Amino acid sequence: MLDIEQAAKLAQRFLDERAGPGVTPLALVEGERTQVGAVFYFDCQSDAYLRSGDFRDMAIGVGHVAVDGETGKCSMLGAVESAELDLF
Repeated sequence: MLDIEQAAKLAQRFLDERAGPGVTPLALVEGERTQVGAVFYFDCQSDAYLRSGDFRDMAIGVGHVAVDGETGKCSMLGAVESAELDLF
């Protein structure tokens, strides 16, 4: 079983790999993480917004990153699915 720090590294690597031309780079939001059962959840937001705090830099419609604590498999949840979990 992964610990939360190992899962956070996998989650950020997952976000980094998703970034490409025309894709807004995302980063984990400090302190917005939790574990439910064997799954770790991390809130994320655009790099630009986390640096500036300017709402115009926000990534809209982004959900949480989920990391399976057993396999390390990462996935991006939808915004609605993330809101329904009410984790943060």
